[in-house]
Formats: sequence, C-alpha cells, structure tokens
Amino acid sequence: MFDLSAYRRIVESATYHKFIGLALAEADAEKGVAVLHLPYRPDLAIFAEAGAWHGGVIAALIDAAGSVACGLAVGRPMPTVNFRVDFLKSPVRVDLIATGRLVRAGRSVAVADVEVTDAAGALYAVGRGTFSVGSATRAVAGGAATAG
Repeated sequence: MFDLSAYRRIVESATYHKFIGLALAEADAEKGVAVLHLPYRPDLAIFAEAGAWHGGVIAALIDAAGSVACGLAVGRPMPTVNFRVDFLKSPVRVDLIATGRLVRAGRSVAVADVEVTDAAGALYAVGRGTFSVGSATRAVAGGAATAG
C-alpha cells in the first residue's frame, strides 16, 4: 500500500529540493499523478527586482514533478533519462504548482507530462520527461527508502 507520508519524506529530503523549497502537495499512486508546490523566492528569480522566475528553476521543477509522478509505482522518484521544456510565459512573483502525470511505464523507462501553473491556473510551462525504471527498481532492491 502506498504511504504518502513516507513518499513526501523521500521527495522533500532531496538536497536540491530542500534548497529551492520544493514540497509534495498531493500524490495519487493509482492515477500516477503528483503535485509539487514551489513558493516564490526572490533569490530564485533571474533578476530579483523584476521577480521573474529563473528558467532553470522551472526546468528543475518539471524534472522533479515527472520523476516523482513516475516513481509513485515503485515508491521512489526515478532518475531522469531526458526531458524537455516549453516555456509559455514568464511567471512573476507567484508560487508555482507542477502537476506531473504518468503517461506510460515500461520495463526500462517511464514517461511523464508536466504542467506548471500558479494557484489561479495560469499556465507557464509544460514539459515531458523519460525516467529510468530500472535505476529506481535497483535502488529499492539495494535498500533505498521507499513509500510502498
């Protein structure tokens, strides 16, 4: 059975996730959907006085949301094989919400789509990633913490 509290601890304990303030807001293992929240911080903007998020942070958010969504099935986020980002408009001084949805999980890779919005639903970026099922499975077999 999926343990959301345990999965949240795994996701939120990652060093980079802690550094940027990433939080797992929701997860549904059955549907393969994970929602991550990233509060606005001026130090993560490209120019603090302008308040526009740095694109690299948005890309990292997309990468994390895809990894977390794909990892729901094994109880541990999956390492990234590849991902792409389409920036649609620049978010300025807003908290970001990334919703990752598992598209398909095979024996070696899984695919997720991600949308980045704000609380009002404005769409800022979309992405798609492929993630390594085998690496996550081997980590679990080797004793890595899981939520399942």
